[in-house]
Amino acid sequence: MASMGTFIAKTPSTPHPIPNAFKPQLPSRLRLVSTLRLPSAATAGAAKGRNPTPRRPGVSCSLIEPDGGRLVDLVAPEGTAREALRREAAGCPQIKLSRIDLEWVHVLSEGWASPLGGFMREAEFLQTLHFNCLRLGDGSVVNMSVPIVLAIDDAQKRAIGDLRRVALVDAQGKPVAFLSE
Repeated sequence: MASMGTFIAKTPSTPHPIPNAFKPQLPSRLRLVSTLRLPSAATAGAAKGRNPTPRRPGVSCSLIEPDGGRLVDLVAPEGTAREALRREAAGCPQIKLSRIDLEWVHVLSEGWASPLGGFMREAEFLQTLHFNCLRLGDGSVVNMSVPIVLAIDDAQKRAIGDLRRVALVDAQGKPVAFLSE
C-alpha cells in the first residue's frame, strides 16, 4: 500500500466522563424471574476436586486496540517540518481531490482506517471486495469491508508518469497531503 502524509490539523475532541456505576431505574413491581438453575461456583469446583474462588462481577473500561495492533497517524508535525513538506508538495504533480476524497484523506490521516497507511492498492482493494478483510504482512487478518481508494483518470495517470511522489490538493489548489511510493 502507498504511504501518505497529511497537512491537515487533527480533529479536536472533548473527553467524555465515564459514569462510575449504572443503576437501572426499574419500577418496584417488576422483577426478573429465572427458571434456569445453574450449579453454583462452590458445587462446580467441589465436583472437580479443586477449591473454587468466587468472583465478583464487574465492568472494565479501556480503549479498543486499533486493527493491526498499532494506530497509524499520518498527520505531519506542526512547525518547520510541515512547512518543508508543503514546499516539497508544491513541486510535485498534483491531483485535485473531490469532497469525498478529501474526507477519506481525513479518515486515513487520523488513523481511523488503521492499519492502512494510505489509499489501497489493487491487492488490498481486491481483498476487501472479495473477502471483506485484509491479510497483513505478518499473516494477521483485519476486518475491512469498505474499500478506500483514490480514483484517477487516464490524464492524471499520464501526468504522474513514473514519479514516486504526488501532491493531493483541495478544491482551492492548497496541498493537503502527498502520496509516495
